[in-house]
Amino acid sequence: MKRSLLGRVVATGALVVAGVVGVDVVSDDRSPGSTTGSESRTVVVSRVVDGDTVEIASGAHVRIIGIDTPERGSCGYDEATAALRRMVEGRQVELVDPGSVQDRDAYDRLLRYVDVAGEDAGFAQVRAGRATARYDSRDGYDPHPREDRYRAADERHEGPCGA
Repeated sequence: MKRSLLGRVVATGALVVAGVVGVDVVSDDRSPGSTTGSESRTVVVSRVVDGDTVEIASGAHVRIIGIDTPERGSCGYDEATAALRRMVEGRQVELVDPGSVQDRDAYDRLLRYVDVAGEDAGFAQVRAGRATARYDSRDGYDPHPREDRYRAADERHEGPCGA
């Protein structure tokens, strides 16, 4: 049960990610391995955790599909995190669920593309050399629709700090 945007308590049976200027509700009754459905929802990013993970206003964490940025303390971490912060923090974004990947990762983060003002934030990170294209069908994970584009952009860069 989740509280709706109007304050009513509602039962949910499918993924619901709704957002209006700073308010969003996230509920997920799909099984952890589910890959059904393809949805896009507008939410507000309250905080950037690092270069490939954000927190939305509901408190849920969202891991951007198909990219990997340096971890805290590694070369390139500050640049990747700052760039994502400039792109999305405090802004309305579209969380895109392609339906072809698991709904959540091992850390219970939602797995989604994050699009802001018509731009794919994950692709922007790869294109700028702040992220590598990973966690796709070539790495033994579920395929995702943007992986060819990400891989092509990744081949044009050495990756963060020449890695």
